[in-house]
Amino acid sequence: MAEAEKGNQKNDIYNQLRRHILSLDIPPGERLSENNLSGQMNASRTIVREALSRLVEEGYMVVYPQRGTEVTLLDVERIRQAVFAHIVLEQAMIDDICRRGLTKQQEQQLEAVLNRQRSEMDDESPVDFLVTEQQVHYLLSTFCGREYAWEVFRTMDCDLLRLNYLQYTTFNYKIDMSSLTSREHAQVEGRLLLDHLRRRDAEAACLICANHFNTILWNAGTLREIYPQFFSGMA
Repeated sequence: MAEAEKGNQKNDIYNQLRRHILSLDIPPGERLSENNLSGQMNASRTIVREALSRLVEEGYMVVYPQRGTEVTLLDVERIRQAVFAHIVLEQAMIDDICRRGLTKQQEQQLEAVLNRQRSEMDDESPVDFLVTEQQVHYLLSTFCGREYAWEVFRTMDCDLLRLNYLQYTTFNYKIDMSSLTSREHAQVEGRLLLDHLRRRDAEAACLICANHFNTILWNAGTLREIYPQFFSGMA
């Protein structure tokens, strides 16, 4: 029981810190102290250290000798490679899913996630919207028995997710009455993806997937100009 409670506390601290990093409440470049976090979260330094180690593994943080632990800056090259990995691997998954066809249960799972995302559309912070969007892509990996591919994404998506957060907060407005906000556009993409998967149209579904990730990458330059303090110096 004690081990289970310790594991739950470690996961809670990890999830809280990850959420604060994704939402930029803890901005890139911020230095964190185990002692301070331990006091703020009412947890032992050992548990905090283990949660931080997981964030280091996933690229959200880096440990510098004699300096401590810092939140990583966004690296555009890392984002490019994450986009490439998603497009290549998820297109292979989509091909596989379309060959087999979605089961009724799989359709219902995707529908439920998209409905939950729609309910989060108007939240002031898009963190929940972003996390739910990840669930769509995770389900694709489970549908074709490629759950381990998700481990690849887990360890390289930190910058891509934070860039997407910036996109959702910065471009959450309409240019005119007929236009869509960035979150509305993502919701439409999700619906189109589900529709094409139902039709077993792999080519169209792959185009939706590629467009989703390429759009994030295309906006990287503009977002870097708006928020230069969040990005590393390398182009």
